[in-house]
Amino acid sequence: MKIPLFDIDGTLFKTGGQLHQEAFNYAFEKVYKIPAKQTDIQPEGMTDKQIIIEVLKVHGISPEVSRQKVEQAMAQMSKYFVSHKEEAKPVILPGVISLLKKLKEKNVPMGILSGNVETIGWTKIEQAGTRKYFSFGAFGDKTEKRAELVEIARQNAGKVLNRDLEINDFIIIGDTPKDIQCARDNGIETVLVSTGIYSFEELQKLEPEVLVHNFEEELQKVVDFIS
Repeated sequence: MKIPLFDIDGTLFKTGGQLHQEAFNYAFEKVYKIPAKQTDIQPEGMTDKQIIIEVLKVHGISPEVSRQKVEQAMAQMSKYFVSHKEEAKPVILPGVISLLKKLKEKNVPMGILSGNVETIGWTKIEQAGTRKYFSFGAFGDKTEKRAELVEIARQNAGKVLNRDLEINDFIIIGDTPKDIQCARDNGIETVLVSTGIYSFEELQKLEPEVLVHNFEEELQKVVDFIS
């Protein structure tokens, strides 16, 4: 049995991204005093901390300067998102609830591995009604490098489950090339699902261990691979 680390956006559900984008844009204005936007770059798969640094680069602000206020920026993002959380309206993707229920029935511990700021990530999960399935997580306010989230997840899972865990006890479940790159950087396996912005054919070229169109049509295939 492996411990799955689920991405959020495009994997578990879709929130349309609008509120999250607005939170970024609010923080850029509030903290850095510039009209920067999350959409100034291609942010899919990046951590939120990395997105802030990369967007500000486009506006001529060096990473060294950006990092001086990045914690403040992420705090402002969280504040904005939580205060507008009713606007998030996540749409759960096909088969997700069935998959989570099946894994819970098999006593598979489940975690989140997401580029989202932690407060934003958990708020989305709560708004989607799926918080009860996840016992730990690793989030994008802790590092600029997505690959480092796996070690953070390992440590957090060990505390919650009260046992020593190895990196290869985990697999990543996601919907972007950065998910599989994160897994490969850590020497672990990946389940990819083409419910995000990347097509089945695009993800197939990356040769993940498991690739499905969605969790509804190929539910048992994913459950068997994990358990």
